[in-house]
Amino acid sequence: QAVSLLGMLARVARRSPLGSCMFRAAKAPQQQLRGAAPMAGSLAVGGPSERADVFVKAMTTRQWIQETERYPEAPKDVAELYETHLAMQQHELAAQLGGHGGYKLGAAGALGETCLYAPLFSSFFADAPARELSSASYQVHQVEPEFGMVLGSDLPARADGAPHSVEDVWSAVERVVLCIECCGRRASAELTAAQTPLGKFADSLMAGAVVRGPSLPTSGLDVAGLAGCATRLAVNGTQVSEGSGAAVPDGGPVQALTWLSNHPHGPG
Repeated sequence: QAVSLLGMLARVARRSPLGSCMFRAAKAPQQQLRGAAPMAGSLAVGGPSERADVFVKAMTTRQWIQETERYPEAPKDVAELYETHLAMQQHELAAQLGGHGGYKLGAAGALGETCLYAPLFSSFFADAPARELSSASYQVHQVEPEFGMVLGSDLPARADGAPHSVEDVWSAVERVVLCIECCGRRASAELTAAQTPLGKFADSLMAGAVVRGPSLPTSGLDVAGLAGCATRLAVNGTQVSEGSGAAVPDGGPVQALTWLSNHPHGPG
């Protein structure tokens, strides 16, 4: 059954340390809000902690990175990318952003990975119709339909070292939430476009605001049904993109959450 992801929105709360996770619903074209033109150059600013400091301070002050020399040097590899994201999550100013509120999964297939993940802060979330949401506060440049998941119980590492199964993970999910992600950035469009993939992904995977939609209890859902769910995004009644839960990393929303819970750099 096709699901409209605009105009049917409700509230959802974080319930566990893993929090809420978002998964892109489709590879269909996203609704672009602003273009980006390339600009040459990059920079050099320290390691993960220093890199995280630049991005978190930009988030809290809304003073965006405009100069090439202020944009942090790209992480040297995926492991350092995750170290940067963890440093952002644990930054002393994170409390000004509401603290850690969940994770974003995206960039499917990038850098040879199944996908990548980055922290979301609680202040990023807004309940529809989100009339108080300011696109300028996140430098929103496109919107994307997403599946969100809220856990009712934790998913700690298993004592026997075995990975969590899809069934284990699904049993921990309390609700599935339809969301609209408003992708943001902490630098100018030109400066962001000039970065390498690792340099762009260091900016919390371009995370911005998240408009939370209908909260669906898992009692009426199943793993296969979510993977096969058709999706569409409409703006003022006009459809602009469509896709399927199968386009989510690892073949479905629950499968993607299972990947996160078992990821060597992850929270599970």
